[in-house]
Formats: sequence, structure tokens, C-alpha cells
Amino acid sequence: MKRQFILLAALIIFATSAWAQKEFKLAKSTGRLNLNISGALVEGYSGNEIIFSIQKAEEELVDERAKGLQPLSGSGFVDNTGLGLDVSKNGDDVNVNVVGRKLNGILSIKVPQNVKISFSNTSNLYHDEIILKNLKNEIEVSTTYNKIKLENNTGPMNVKTVYGSIDAVFSSDIKGPVSIISVYNYVDVTLPAATKANIELGSTYGKLYAADQFKIAIDKNSGSDDKTSNSDTVNGVRISGIATASGTTKTITGSQNKMAEVTVTGRKSDGDNSPGTVWNTGDIIVRGYSAFREGERIKGTINGGGADLIFKSNYKNVYLRQQ
Repeated sequence: MKRQFILLAALIIFATSAWAQKEFKLAKSTGRLNLNISGALVEGYSGNEIIFSIQKAEEELVDERAKGLQPLSGSGFVDNTGLGLDVSKNGDDVNVNVVGRKLNGILSIKVPQNVKISFSNTSNLYHDEIILKNLKNEIEVSTTYNKIKLENNTGPMNVKTVYGSIDAVFSSDIKGPVSIISVYNYVDVTLPAATKANIELGSTYGKLYAADQFKIAIDKNSGSDDKTSNSDTVNGVRISGIATASGTTKTITGSQNKMAEVTVTGRKSDGDNSPGTVWNTGDIIVRGYSAFREGERIKGTINGGGADLIFKSNYKNVYLRQQ
């Protein structure tokens, strides 16, 4: 029995050393936290400090030659946390950037409830999962490849990813507006049965699914539709641009100084520079061709209406589940 106890104690000590954790704390209970990193677990709590921690799966090798020296990076950021992060204040904002190419471990951030969250990552090489949970203030996410998980957040929120999937589970207290959009992957949302919302679901090339328990009062003017048009506007913004090659994408500025993206779907013949498909927030409009497809779109209300909720995917399915 004594031998077993000693063995158990040794295993605990080994596990603790193998999963070493470092922390950095910043006194901040309001304002905005701007995260320019590859991924993280961000969790709200009732405190007055932002707490950064990294759990590492194995002991970090110490470079004896580097003792007394400061790590340098071409990014210009300096590790002032001991975690490989540059954390700096700019007015009411806190900006977080990775000093090297990627963090060595899993980053967790505990955030006071009154702090707003902004997450951005456009890297096509370094993109870990993003988990946001138990947050009660504004959330803004804009990524290219990250998978996103949202758990028990109230909103408002604006969440967009190009290639990543989005899974969201909401609590009963939802504050709109809420917009969740993935261009090339699925959107899967779970709502409480008692949710009061004005809801919009849309997918250009995918399908829309909802739990039978939801009695969505559908606006009869919404739905799937194929139309003809030679319009050159997106949401009232006049678009101008030249197609260069099939499949390319570029960002251009409309006449109202708003941004939209142009994806070229093909040219009629060599030398034909007709514009291709223009999309913005899920809308598809073809210029220089005879028709465009809006896909599946539903607008309606749940339980008489309430918070504004938008869930869309351009190329995959949208799922609405009941909690």
C-alpha cells in the first residue's frame, strides 16, 4: 500500500512538471482586448484582471547561452510577459501580439465581464482553434482559417471566418445584434427554446436546417430565388473592378468608400474583362452575366421576435438547434 502511494505521488509530480503553466496578469476591468494571435481559449469571469496563461505539454529547454539576453523578432514586438506575447496599452485598449511565429503551448485568457473582445487572424499558416465562453460584452471576430467555438456568450457579436467552421451555443440571455458568418464552412447554432428573436438564415450553395420545435414565423418575401439582373451594386454600393483570371479574389472600394470583395467566376472568352461575381455579407450578384443565384434565405421571428440574429454560410449548410 505504501509503495502504491509513493508511486501515485511520483506520477502526480511528473504530471505537474510535464504540464507546466506560466501566468501574466494585467489589472484591467473595462475597455477592449484586441487579440492578434493564432488562437486561444478566452473565458469571462467576475474579476478585475486579465489573466494570460500558457500550459506547456513538456518542459521548456533552457538555452544557457541566451541567459541575460532579450529575444528579438522581425515583427518588432517584445516579449514583456514571459509567455511569448507582447501586451501593450493604447488608451482604453489592450493589444496582444505574438512575438515569434507561434506560441509554444495552449494560450488561455481570463477576462473580466466588462471587457470587450476583438480577435483577428489572417495567417494561412498559424491558425489554432478559437474558443470564446462565458463572455457578457461585445465580441468581434474576423479570421481566415480558424475554427471558432462560442459557448454561453450573450453578445452583441459579429463573427466572421472565411474557411473555418463556427459552432455556437447560446444561453437564455442574448443581446443583439448577433451576426455569425462562414464563407466556405458550416455554421451550427444552438438556441434556448424560449429565445425571442428576429432571425435570418442564409446559404448560397448549401442548405438550411432547423429543429422541429422552433416555430419560425417566416416572412413570405424571403426564400430561395434565382433572378436576372445586370445590377452593379452590392447593398447600395456601386462596384467597379476588372476580372483578371478565373477563381481570383480581390478587394475593391465602391463609390461610397465601402469595401466589397470581387470573386471572378470566369470569362466569356480570352480578352473579355467582364466583371465576375460580387459578394458581400452573403449576397451574390453577377455583373456582366444574365443571372445570379441568391440561394436559400429565410427571414422570420421566433417567439414573437426580439434580438436580431443572422446565421449564414455561402458554400455550406446552416444548422439551428434547440437547447
